[in-house]
Amino acid sequence: MKTIVFLNNKGGVGKTASATSVAHIIAEKYKKRVLLIDLDPQMNTTSMFDKVDFMDLFLSIYTGEQRKSGKSVEDLLLDKKLDIHECIKKTAYENLDIIPSYITLSECEERLKADVTVPQQFRLRAHLQNVQNEYDYCIIDSSPSINIININGLVAADKVYIPLRCDGYSLLGVAMAMRLFDTVAEYNEHLQIGGMFFTQWNNRANVDKTSYELLNEFFGKYILPVKICVSKNIKECSYMQQPLLDYDKGKNKNKVTLQYIELAKIIIEG
Repeated sequence: MKTIVFLNNKGGVGKTASATSVAHIIAEKYKKRVLLIDLDPQMNTTSMFDKVDFMDLFLSIYTGEQRKSGKSVEDLLLDKKLDIHECIKKTAYENLDIIPSYITLSECEERLKADVTVPQQFRLRAHLQNVQNEYDYCIIDSSPSINIININGLVAADKVYIPLRCDGYSLLGVAMAMRLFDTVAEYNEHLQIGGMFFTQWNNRANVDKTSYELLNEFFGKYILPVKICVSKNIKECSYMQQPLLDYDKGKNKNKVTLQYIELAKIIIEG
């Protein structure tokens, strides 16, 4: 099983759109067995593939009472003895399973730090070893932060892919992601940078070209030959809770769908 993580310390750069689109494309078009893991307490990846009762979520937040049903990645990180299969859910799509997130994942970090019986950063990797032969790919969607939960994702991963927008804050997120990569690579010698790619790209905007030139100066060898353009389909499929390829069912695919198909091909071919 090859494990990849989408990472950027900046939010709104397309991590979730990339993780969900690539996971579904690899499962659907390439017929690979894919396990998708949501490490973000915002649950956007989870809501794309797992039925989420938003009224229950509202009441959970409002009353402070946990109302989740079933196991999530939080349970997996906190319980070293838990069978990972209890956390895996089938999706409506062939070859694609998910380990969902839950809003209380954001409170999980302090509990992880308090338990020193097992090194905190190796929790996820230890669990994934039990499904190594059941999937071809594990794709991890991270949260926009530097925390022990994202570090778990990096420790478990073989490759990191960094999506970014053409703005200063996104470039700062890349710098922080690279520093985090350097730190984790010291105890995960197999970890590699799979590549960086631009999202919400506008070829006519000067700021996009300037951002590209700046990134190319420092990380040119990592920039992938694919740019994800601005598209209303990304927002619409998120609203409809459908992965991009499923939402775009036309024979002539939308440009952004074709770009994510190209990204998935690059990831598979290495």
